Amino acid sequence: MFMNAEIEVKSNDVKALPDDALVRFENKVYVFITRSNNQFEMVEVKAGTAENGFTEITVDEKLSNETFVIKGAYNLLMKIKNTVDE
Repeated sequence: MFMNAEIEVKSNDVKALPDDALVRFENKVYVFITRSNNQFEMVEVKAGTAENGFTEITVDEKLSNETFVIKGAYNLLMKIKNTVDE
């Protein structure tokens, strides 16, 4: 008989985002912050532990109250990078 189990031995409060909110570009990890009038800002973050579809992030304290894009970040990255090349 076999059993699969997850045993949590330590718990920490961290800032985390869904995996879909993080994009990797040129060996760095980025997230998008929502600005006014459908504008977005790409910000580099440090990714930490990933578990159950969420990834820990480390950002500057000044960004802790910002609104992050949690879905479609890859599409935003492609739009930004394709526009720059044109």
